[in-house]
Amino acid sequence: MGQYLIGVDNGGSDIKCAVFDLQGNEIAVAGTQVPLDIPKPGFTERDADKVWQANAEVIREALHKAGIQGEEVAAVGLTGYGNGMVLVGEDLSPVYPVIVSTDDRASEYCRRFREDGTERKLFPYTLQTTWSAQPAAMLPWFRDHEPEVLEKTRWILSVKDFVRLHLTGALAGEITDASSGCLVDLDSRDYDRRLFEILGIADCYKKMPPILESTEISGYVTEAAAKETGLAAGIPVAAGYFDIDANALASGILSEEDLCLIAGTWSINEYLSAEEPPRDIDKKKNTVTLSYLKKYYIIEDSTPTSASNFNWFIRNLIRPDRPDTSLHEIYEECNRQVEAVRPEDSQVIFIPYLFGSATHPDAHGAFLNLTGGDDRAAMLRAIYEGVVFSSAHHVYNLKRPMESYAKARLSGGVSNSEVWSQMMSDVLQIPIETLEGGEPGAKGAAMGAGVACGIFTDLEEAVEQMVHIGKMYRPRTEYKEIYAKKFQRYETALQAVDLLAEQL
Repeated sequence: MGQYLIGVDNGGSDIKCAVFDLQGNEIAVAGTQVPLDIPKPGFTERDADKVWQANAEVIREALHKAGIQGEEVAAVGLTGYGNGMVLVGEDLSPVYPVIVSTDDRASEYCRRFREDGTERKLFPYTLQTTWSAQPAAMLPWFRDHEPEVLEKTRWILSVKDFVRLHLTGALAGEITDASSGCLVDLDSRDYDRRLFEILGIADCYKKMPPILESTEISGYVTEAAAKETGLAAGIPVAAGYFDIDANALASGILSEEDLCLIAGTWSINEYLSAEEPPRDIDKKKNTVTLSYLKKYYIIEDSTPTSASNFNWFIRNLIRPDRPDTSLHEIYEECNRQVEAVRPEDSQVIFIPYLFGSATHPDAHGAFLNLTGGDDRAAMLRAIYEGVVFSSAHHVYNLKRPMESYAKARLSGGVSNSEVWSQMMSDVLQIPIETLEGGEPGAKGAAMGAGVACGIFTDLEEAVEQMVHIGKMYRPRTEYKEIYAKKFQRYETALQAVDLLAEQL
């Protein structure tokens, strides 16, 4: 059996492949991007053939960087953004571009479902309300606006299901991903015809693929895929994970005691819960999906309000004047500037809503309370704080006492900065652990693949072997009241941008 595991992560921005040894060490990473197509306002799509070609490319490159042959890989695991859709025909070729999870074309349908009672009928089965990129909202949109596309569609897949189809030739869905689309009865762990009938898309029920458990083998690398990727034909491919599950698994989250914080493009804040979530929609607190551990749900609160805001600032306001400076040097300089400004000395507030909002759907980003005495360092500190405050906003929305968590595990771009990680600990007043290795989504997928092919007996063993803690940050009590007051001002600022959104 091979001595390496591969994880492939199709994110909203990047497509990445990472190679790991069986002790969880990251041997090589390759990544690329497929540009988004925005044919109309609110639409976010990618060319399906280019998505597959990009996946094949990063697998080839990762193998090359690792200096290994395809035959040395024991198994492949996949993860990807939840929701969105890939529609394929009878011949398994795409009949429409890949729809990305940021697509908003069906937002009016979600509003209608809230108002006409549709969500109330769905909720006892799905424990979810709808949002615009879910298949539950997308499919009614296609029924009404492009019915000819649905007529040509034989199978409705997630992005990772589509990539897996190219790798193995086998059609399958996967339970953590499927459970997020508001079309699965979370008790039966399968698509429920009643849900399709409630939504008026009964004909789509037969277009859903069979659902596999995450660590089942879905198929094996075909000869054709082997030629494109450099993998060896016959390598097992696991069903995989919704990316929030892959990240939590790679963070070593195996109990209800640990809070999982992922601060990258999205601010993802989640925990495992064995407790039955509310069946009454009026008592709904958070997003609920099935998790990588059968006896637990994942309870989550998330929006795209995290470190991507910092990357925007670098890309537009720092990098143009310093094209020859490496990003690493720029990041280090930013850390130094932020650390040089005491939190009590800066009153600038940044709202990290450049790519999405956690409150009003039409609210956008802002710097507030700027004065003539503020400089770039004050603005950078405000960005760091705004991203952390956004995580805190979501954590408090989880409606669980902070003392119920023993610690938090932090991954994503924020975790690469010691200054930022310490700030997260100081604001939440909870110990924060970061992780070794830079691609938790790919690692979680690889860990599941290790279980699927028999290298690990279960996910607990996979965590024991492959998850390694990087650094521990302990909350500094002297900052507790300072950040508590600043967080309250941040929450007030959210109300201000919400009010502006209403007026605009």
